[in-house]
Amino acid sequence: MWRYLLVNFLLSVAVAAPCVAQQGRDYTTEAGVDSDGNIYVVSDAGKRIKMATVGHCIEARFADDKQTVGCSVARGTKPEEAMQSLLLEIYLRNGKKQIIETETPMDWHFWRGGQQVAVYSHSADGKRGHYALYEAASDHLVEELTEPGNESLLPEWAKGPTQIQDESVPVGDEYDRERAKWIAKVLRQIEKIKPGMKRQDLLKVFTIEGGLSTRFSRTYVYSECP
Repeated sequence: MWRYLLVNFLLSVAVAAPCVAQQGRDYTTEAGVDSDGNIYVVSDAGKRIKMATVGHCIEARFADDKQTVGCSVARGTKPEEAMQSLLLEIYLRNGKKQIIETETPMDWHFWRGGQQVAVYSHSADGKRGHYALYEAASDHLVEELTEPGNESLLPEWAKGPTQIQDESVPVGDEYDRERAKWIAKVLRQIEKIKPGMKRQDLLKVFTIEGGLSTRFSRTYVYSECP
């Protein structure tokens, strides 16, 4: 959790001009978003193929294969429906598109680097939902199950990244004691930072987080985060 401990300070010295951190991308071999806000995939010939605009999607996610894009589409035009998706559009290399629909709002994530898509559809009665695993390239249903009473019983593909990460954390009295000592150390170091300190003092404890900054405000994270 400390990786996302964000600290904003008004510094007494000027900092660098506003900037946006950018990830390197090969525009001839990888899917992406162009300067006009168009989501595109690429062809075998290295050409961009427009699939949708960013505004078309409630949320767009790029798979680890850098070829496949998922776009959650709103269920309707009413305000209460604006953030609920019953339709998932999957954009693939060479402009191919697959569609997965559910009868109730869905959550989803890519699996196996984008080869498959895991979809969770919420239960209409508020009880147990439904999990389904599809092949991204064909929307073929690979596996499905009803939500178990204990989420730890879910297969790996049905677990979200956060749950998998949580389950990987070692447990036990010894680990608890070590975590408590580490958190106490972090808090003591953070308490040393006071308003008005120079940036060189701040950087002894924190490091600059990538992203959008302003002249008098910048986002920092604790430098010893795992």
